[in-house]
Amino acid sequence: MIRIPLRVSGVDLDDDVTLELLGEHLSGLTWSECDGVVLATLYTSAQNPVATALEAARRICHALPKAEVLHVDPELVSNSDIAFRLGVSREAVRLWVEGLRGPGNFPPALSVIGNGRSKVWPWAVVHAWVRQNYRIGDDETHLTAQQVAELNGALLRVKHPIDNEWETVSSFQQRVRPPDEAEHFHELLARVTERVLSTRAKGHMNWALDLAEGSTSSWVARYGSHDPDGYLEVTTQTAQVEELT
Repeated sequence: MIRIPLRVSGVDLDDDVTLELLGEHLSGLTWSECDGVVLATLYTSAQNPVATALEAARRICHALPKAEVLHVDPELVSNSDIAFRLGVSREAVRLWVEGLRGPGNFPPALSVIGNGRSKVWPWAVVHAWVRQNYRIGDDETHLTAQQVAELNGALLRVKHPIDNEWETVSSFQQRVRPPDEAEHFHELLARVTERVLSTRAKGHMNWALDLAEGSTSSWVARYGSHDPDGYLEVTTQTAQVEELT
């Protein structure tokens, strides 16, 4: 199971109306708050966790108009945090970090805070290290660094005009959602989201080819659909071809 903590702004977990909306529309996410930071944590076994998390972010913004899903939270942890999460002593963690106990190669710290007195690490890399070497910690995995970068880039475009198509699709949720197959429905909706992007890409290609009508040359249009903003390349070649990559 992949664990994806999404940092969200504009959500008040002390508000009764908000809690009611969360229970009605977003019960598949785990919500928490610490020092004013609100996390919506997604657990998924989907083959495409990035698309599934992006669909969850859109559901959040659709159900809570004031909410904004900012990014995947790195969950920075100190020695004390690591000890608490794993149920071990701070001394054990210190020995791991300094390479005095265990296999060594403890992940390098991401940063040093408190005038150099405290190191911090992303929880995902620490958890992967202890799971590999000591078989302790939760039975979960995390997004790769590449997947985090891909998802964070996509989250910047939530509320983009292309989401109008997604909101049209999601508006059918209450009418077509099977009452006892919520997880299956959300995986299906994630696939529909990808399909929406591909359909938009196809339309852009046809538009480019229409512009070339009447020209003495043949044209090729290519559209990179892995990026919602994509790229459009129109060039003269010996044959007219549409290619969706």
